[in-house]
Amino acid sequence: MLETSKDLFYLVLTFCVLGFTVFLCWALYYMIRMLKQFNEVMEAAREKIEQVTNVVSFVKGKLFSKGVKTIFDYVTGDKEEKETKKNKTKKRK
Repeated sequence: MLETSKDLFYLVLTFCVLGFTVFLCWALYYMIRMLKQFNEVMEAAREKIEQVTNVVSFVKGKLFSKGVKTIFDYVTGDKEEKETKKNKTKKRK
């Protein structure tokens, strides 16, 4: 079977290549599983973000359709403008 040292070298090389191939297949399998799980997590995150966006747009639509826009305008900056206008009219009188 083993007539020369070259035959032993080829036998050992064959087992090394076989072991490396098995390891490479195992590593690829786990990498593919991790990528699949990552993809599932990303899909779930996209769904949650879409749900939050839908809720926010729904609430925004309901609020602004009911006339709450004037309250938001008052709170966000128009309040200061109205107060300065009132103070100016009071000082003139």
